[in-house]
Amino acid sequence: MSLRILVFEALIYASLATKNMFSQYFDLTGYSSVEIGFLMAVLPVISLFSSPFWFRLGQKIGESRVYYIVSLASIVLIWPVFLSTSFPLAMLFMIGLSFFFSGVVPIGDSLIMSSIKLRGGLFSRVRLCGTLGFAVISLLMSQIVGVSFFWLFAVGSVVLILSLFTMRSEETGKAPRKSIRQSREDGTLFEFGVMTVGMFFGITLNSFHNSFIPIFTREMGMAVSAVGVIFAITALSEIPFLAYADRIIAKLGNTLVLEIGMLIIAIRMILISFSTNTLFLYSVELLHGLTYILMYYSLFDYIHFRLPKKHLTSAQSVFWTIRSGMTFIAGSIGGGFVIQSFSITFAFRVFGIAGLIATAGMFILTSRKTLSRRFGKVKS
Repeated sequence: MSLRILVFEALIYASLATKNMFSQYFDLTGYSSVEIGFLMAVLPVISLFSSPFWFRLGQKIGESRVYYIVSLASIVLIWPVFLSTSFPLAMLFMIGLSFFFSGVVPIGDSLIMSSIKLRGGLFSRVRLCGTLGFAVISLLMSQIVGVSFFWLFAVGSVVLILSLFTMRSEETGKAPRKSIRQSREDGTLFEFGVMTVGMFFGITLNSFHNSFIPIFTREMGMAVSAVGVIFAITALSEIPFLAYADRIIAKLGNTLVLEIGMLIIAIRMILISFSTNTLFLYSVELLHGLTYILMYYSLFDYIHFRLPKKHLTSAQSVFWTIRSGMTFIAGSIGGGFVIQSFSITFAFRVFGIAGLIATAGMFILTSRKTLSRRFGKVKS
């Protein structure tokens, strides 16, 4: 596996770490929970149409060129957000930034996946580097945002600049090497649809968490640095799963892995609502390693190794629209209103209970399908 690819993945996820800490910037700037919810939901709303747009444009002009466009524009447009002095201005500048930044990780990961299929390798190993990049920047931010939030935006710009120098251009005309994993192409659009719905419910909880954990820590009287430490803990907790991701999916199957992620994140949300000190909260956040990454990776793997190739572009567009769009809309906007109407602890608890209900429904649906499939085989 090329070192360049590993560094590129680390950098694009490092940029995502800076974006995740925008919620703390907005909170300490003085915006309300509803305003923070809307500001954090801008990127997801924009990505509903921008993700399909960037993938379609990538088919026409090449994904490498698209990555240059979205990253360079993001480097410039991140600064007006920092300089904005009111909610309307912040909203306007977030819209401009979000249109381009929404393409950074999806197009970046797509470029990497294309390289893996051409040169061979395992995406889980590459994604692990993304996790490390996210963790390192989160820890760095936990130490320097207390000095000035200027450094949050400066680091965000720098990692995107560096990613341009590590990006590998698309290679055409070369025969692909034999991959470590071969595509089975035995998946169905129905199963993909069911898993996508499950991912929506599960990652909505994660989106709510990322948008409002700064408010929770502030109301619990925790230090400003706690938010960066939490994001670092959550990133590092993904490493054990990523080290064995392909083996786990081969053993348990994509759907069951996704369901486990849905269950654990619901439990984690409820436990967070009972956290009253930093140490207990940090301990609960370690559960993240069995939540988001399971849901993300199981469906991402299904798209690239189970679905027929003819569905790849459309399935990727749906995946990123749901993962980066609809989940944050529900988690950020819905969560903001629940917090304003009740309290932050109540919101975490309610979202956790809703997650348990969604998991139960998902499990019942997939269990019935599995039983009917097996029963049909016995009858025949």
